[in-house]
Amino acid sequence: MLVDLQEIGEGTTEYEWKEAPEDLYIQDEDLQFAEPIHTRITFFKLGESLSASGSSSFRLTLSCVRCLEPFALDLVAEFSFLFQRGRPQTLEGDEDESLIWLDKEGQKIDLGKEVKDYILLEVPSDPICQQSCAGLCPACGENLNVTTCSCTHETTDPRWEALRALKENQ
Repeated sequence: MLVDLQEIGEGTTEYEWKEAPEDLYIQDEDLQFAEPIHTRITFFKLGESLSASGSSSFRLTLSCVRCLEPFALDLVAEFSFLFQRGRPQTLEGDEDESLIWLDKEGQKIDLGKEVKDYILLEVPSDPICQQSCAGLCPACGENLNVTTCSCTHETTDPRWEALRALKENQ
């Protein structure tokens, strides 16, 4: 996602990419992208001021945490950046994710690493195929979305066990 800052003219300039996850430095083996990541960025330049906003849309193949079945999920990561030249030494360690410091003589910038962070923030930690997913039977392991099992699901509150034991001993 290399951008030549010399090509950005006064006003707005739009860029569009379709890239593989590796091109955006995404190395997570657990993430299965079903198609290339589509990114659109609009740069706004006014004098020495430069900012950008955009979004990346992508499709992941995930496994549901309830039923363990694979499913596809479409996601969109939105982001905005502000570019500034000449980072002062007093700001070392004081990081703002939306502020990108440019070298004084830098003419090109790779936005892949910055966009990657926004993409990874959109990935759900506990993906569910649908809100009504019934999951797996805890006793036999059957997928309750597909079939019903004949297991008895007796739920007892362990806090009442002492009273039940007293009742049975009388």
